[in-house]
Amino acid sequence: MSLSSNWRLVFPYEDTRQVVALVQRTWDNLVEKKTPSFSPDAPEPHLTQFLQSVLKVEKIDAGLTGDFSAEVHVSDADLTTGQMKNRGRADIRYFSDRVNLELTFEFKKIYPKGGSIKKYCGEDGMMRFVSGKYSRDQPLALMVGLICNDPETCISKIKSAIVNKKAAAELRLAEIEPGKWLEEPTKELPPHVSFDSRHSRAHLDGRPDILLCHLFLLYGDVAQQISSLKT
Repeated sequence: MSLSSNWRLVFPYEDTRQVVALVQRTWDNLVEKKTPSFSPDAPEPHLTQFLQSVLKVEKIDAGLTGDFSAEVHVSDADLTTGQMKNRGRADIRYFSDRVNLELTFEFKKIYPKGGSIKKYCGEDGMMRFVSGKYSRDQPLALMVGLICNDPETCISKIKSAIVNKKAAAELRLAEIEPGKWLEEPTKELPPHVSFDSRHSRAHLDGRPDILLCHLFLLYGDVAQQISSLKT
């Protein structure tokens, strides 16, 4: 089931933009205030769980009535074997109580060097959506890169990695339009998201293709430097 203009007509963009804006704003505020243990040295699970705890409070003033959850268990029940399979834990999810909206955010620390780009694109990153482990019945989700150094290089390397011939095949990357593999800047969730990538899930019976919106959050020294430039 490919993404189409019909999908975009019914998707709750207003609520989604509110959620993404709140995630961005809350993260930036925590970084700007130099919140203890909210730094590049902190483990990724701590960062996402702490962020979710703050989001649960901040959502009220943002006018959101749904709920944020962290480390949500996901799995499939195999009725033949009586076992659980395809297990995983989603970093942050938002469930709306007003519209048909379930947003999954998968967070990954990104560095200019090392194996973080591969992890972002691999089995513990983007592939969780492509395989249907996450957001199986949803047409849109968010990959979130946490960057503390050289954001331009990090984002450029991620884009190059996604469109690499081997990775693109594994990620079932689909054209946004003929000859165009990434949508940059994003058309789905400006101004927060950087770019979008579309992935076929034709291999999953009856599941829609998924459009991944790539959001990048800064922390550490690079965030402080950019903040000082703005002031």
